[in-house]
Amino acid sequence: MNEIKGIICKVIEVNCEDIILFSVGSYYLTLRRKKIIKKVGDRLDTKERLKRFEQVITYYIEELSNYSLDEFTRKPSEDEWSLGQMYNHLIKCTLDLHLKAIEQCANGNASDGGKKTEIGESIFKEGTFPPIRVKGPDTPDFTPPNPTGKEEVKEGLLQTNEKMREIERKLSDIPASQKVQHRAMGYLNAEEYFQLIDMHFRHHLRQKERIDQFLSKVSK
Repeated sequence: MNEIKGIICKVIEVNCEDIILFSVGSYYLTLRRKKIIKKVGDRLDTKERLKRFEQVITYYIEELSNYSLDEFTRKPSEDEWSLGQMYNHLIKCTLDLHLKAIEQCANGNASDGGKKTEIGESIFKEGTFPPIRVKGPDTPDFTPPNPTGKEEVKEGLLQTNEKMREIERKLSDIPASQKVQHRAMGYLNAEEYFQLIDMHFRHHLRQKERIDQFLSKVSK
């Protein structure tokens, strides 16, 4: 086997793998390296969770500079999202759904108790979304718009990161019994929504990789 030598640019953890991005000359390659990580049962504290999240959101921000606006908004097919739509999805879900659910728990505007669904139990047991493609409803309220510029997306990510820092400082004061229903996972408390945000961003790294491969092919 020929040895490939290059410069490692980034190592980012997703599911049970390290995704290693490295450069060989003017080319960028992606390798996956299996690794053993903590299961969700080995609970991370909220400061550790925040560090993990900041790692992945920093990666998303840094990656913005690799695309022209045309590439960022180009869809692989009619029924698939562009990178810009995927980024907007992550920002909107975090700010408008997950963080608002945490605020409801903090303000006492939540349910006192409640259980997860079967899929919710499975995801939180494994600490990650299953490595499958999930297609949501093809409706205007679910499908995110393409951004008109990359700067607005960067601002959205920076705002998301700042909100996560603010909310982490409050989590220890929110009763675990206060829960808000997630449409797929059932009733989650504030710390579980905080964990969900990190898992959601990491889950979409696979989608980003698929779109990057598409863009690489069409640019040749």
